[in-house]
Amino acid sequence: MKKLLNIPNKYWLSVFTLLLMLITTSVFAGGTIKGITVLEGEEFEVGEQFSVQYILRSNGSKLNGNLSLSGTDFGALELMGSGSSQSTSYGSNGLQDNLTYQYYLKANKSGKYKLPGITFLLDGKSYKTQEKTVRIVKPSTTSSVNGNLMLSLKPNKNSVYIGETIKYELHWYSAYQVEDVRLKEIPKFDGFIIKTIQSKTQKKIRTINGKKYLTNKDYTFILTPIKAGRLKIPVVKSDAYLQAGRGFFSNTEVREISTKPSFLTVKPLPKAPSNIEDPILIGEFKIETIIDKPTLNINDAVTIKIKVFGKGNLNSLNDLKVNYPSAFEALPPTSKENITTNENGIKGVKTFEFIAIPRQPGNFKIAPIKISTFNPRTKKFKIIHSDEVNIEVTGTINPNGNQSFSSNGSLDVELQGTDIRYLQTISSLSPKKKNQFTGSFLHYFLSISGLTLFLFGSLFFKVRSKTTDEVKSIKKEKANKIAKKYLKNAQKELYGDKAKFYELIDEAINNYLLGKLMIDQSQLNKNKLTEMLSELNVPETLISETLGISNDCKMARFSPVSLEPKEMFNKAKSIINALENKLK
Repeated sequence: MKKLLNIPNKYWLSVFTLLLMLITTSVFAGGTIKGITVLEGEEFEVGEQFSVQYILRSNGSKLNGNLSLSGTDFGALELMGSGSSQSTSYGSNGLQDNLTYQYYLKANKSGKYKLPGITFLLDGKSYKTQEKTVRIVKPSTTSSVNGNLMLSLKPNKNSVYIGETIKYELHWYSAYQVEDVRLKEIPKFDGFIIKTIQSKTQKKIRTINGKKYLTNKDYTFILTPIKAGRLKIPVVKSDAYLQAGRGFFSNTEVREISTKPSFLTVKPLPKAPSNIEDPILIGEFKIETIIDKPTLNINDAVTIKIKVFGKGNLNSLNDLKVNYPSAFEALPPTSKENITTNENGIKGVKTFEFIAIPRQPGNFKIAPIKISTFNPRTKKFKIIHSDEVNIEVTGTINPNGNQSFSSNGSLDVELQGTDIRYLQTISSLSPKKKNQFTGSFLHYFLSISGLTLFLFGSLFFKVRSKTTDEVKSIKKEKANKIAKKYLKNAQKELYGDKAKFYELIDEAINNYLLGKLMIDQSQLNKNKLTEMLSELNVPETLISETLGISNDCKMARFSPVSLEPKEMFNKAKSIINALENKLK
């Protein structure tokens, strides 16, 4: 042990580095590669630009080798631009390397278009991506969307019958840059059963009435009216967090937005035929009958399952009853349901289970169960019914049988023996065996290994503490390289995705200042930057240009103001070079 402790630090570091390399090699060896297609959305307007990404993803290893791709024929879709990038990340599953080819497209006519799945060819092996379908619709010309900031509650129907579900979608539209939109509280829909579903869609830019809006669907409310009449739809309120600027201008302005008051006409059901009985299910349903054994012996149990499935207010179906013959002793029925409520409405299945025990032999018939339904689509009533069940019971009644049954049909407890059960006695006792681990070779080996690992850790952190002071200076030296990387990616988007281009320009300036000034993200604001750059003798004109470029990027992305991309690129490159000369 003393010899181990006297080994010089540099040898410990060599051993530690070797172990780390072995672990890394074992973790990242033998990666899997697959092709992926990512479409920006499923529906776009005529003339609206959208993007599709074809990604070659490797889990566990870097993507190296000779690469080519084929199948990039987009047919009637017009190709507006393209670009490629490669990114590497490390997560809980190890290394992930992505090679992305992005294409910007638009359609000049409405309809459905198929996007091909391209094929990556890497070192002779092919990796295919998936085909996608996109819907192109005519440009929106709705009068309900006007102004610069709106909240809208859109129903999928103008009127419904009592018990019929209706969907309300909550959309917001903004001509400004929006950081977030948050619902103030769940609205109270009086006269409805409500199910609230939070949307998982991403905000996107849409052109409506010739104006660009940043928009998203935040919530969907699935409502089931429980009374007829002209019902009031409550005003829904949300807080919109408008970003006054990105990067330097990190202030956020909060504005309350609300929907307009509205009403919904809920119609009573039409007059039902004489054979229709309450309760009435509203929707489209089917029924299924399942019997576990049509032939059984006397005193054996038989199970009948009635499944009701479909789309509508299935939750309101509570009790069903099977009329067993008097020769059967029935247990209380049980039920279970698998009903989901999503943006397509309420649908699923509800299963009722009936168990009975025949006490007499014979052939028995069980009448069908009938359920009344109303279909809002066809405006017709309908009776759905289960199948008639035929059961054959065999065997004879034993008049001397000693079985007894409780009133609910279950067996009473029956004593199976009267002998007294004594505790087992042990004639001889043996001493407890000694623990074979303590004092063993494994015991000492694990103890020494634990101490050795502790010394490794102490040495590693001691060496690391000596290098933490160098982190900021390394960050400062890399600031210019990071900025150039963002500018290089922005240059690829000069004739592609404009929003992405201005975002990359902004990130180039932001990351340059973060590294060069050695500050945190929270300090990236106008006042702090002006103060720090002034202390470093940066001219006021250069400071003003640096702070102004972020606001220019925001305006170009989210307002009608149009800036020349090439001019913006050259301006950003010039600012970074000028700052580099002053901040060396």
